[in-house]
Amino acid sequence: MRDDVFKAIDIADADALRKILEKDSSQASARSNDGLSAVLFTLYIRKPELTDILLEYKPELDHFDLAALGGVGQLSALIATNNKLVHEYSGDGFTALHIASYFGQADCARLLLENGADIDKVAMNGSDLRAIHSAVAGCHTDVVKVLIDFNPDINVQMLGGFTPLMSAAALGDKEIVSILLEKNADPKIKADDGRIAESFARSAGYCELANLLSS
Repeated sequence: MRDDVFKAIDIADADALRKILEKDSSQASARSNDGLSAVLFTLYIRKPELTDILLEYKPELDHFDLAALGGVGQLSALIATNNKLVHEYSGDGFTALHIASYFGQADCARLLLENGADIDKVAMNGSDLRAIHSAVAGCHTDVVKVLIDFNPDINVQMLGGFTPLMSAAALGDKEIVSILLEKNADPKIKADDGRIAESFARSAGYCELANLLSS
């Protein structure tokens, strides 16, 4: 039945998902073979209506789920009983800090960092992502500001040689670009393909931002 839960989510069949849960409410806590929860899966694929259905059936939520949902109170309680949680990786290779950063949960990100989460911890899935990459990818300015308070490597490069500044430039996020530049992000660093931050902005049609990066 676990597989049916994930199939229903994958095809965004809310009626099928609700029928499964009405028959067996424990399936709201279903997890994939690598430990990814059904709740977190719905968040990754941006299906909030399915997340809401699962939450109606009171699933068991772990620290990764809570980091994604913004459940800072419950997350704090879990960390108080086991501080090692802030260092653990999820089944898809991310820490709770990566996940909180990606989903824009600034309070959870701060909580994790205040409890010893490594600001520059590398995702264990071949992406070489750090939390700062995750926050920029979601254009979460508030999370970027939290992370910067903990002195991340601002010029760190993920797979492909992409820096946070390059990502912000490609997304046209002037506010995050400005924040990163103020913290000495280097606009001249080259990605593996030779492009710099200005190139990303210009190719995406953000000419004003490209001019800012070239000045």
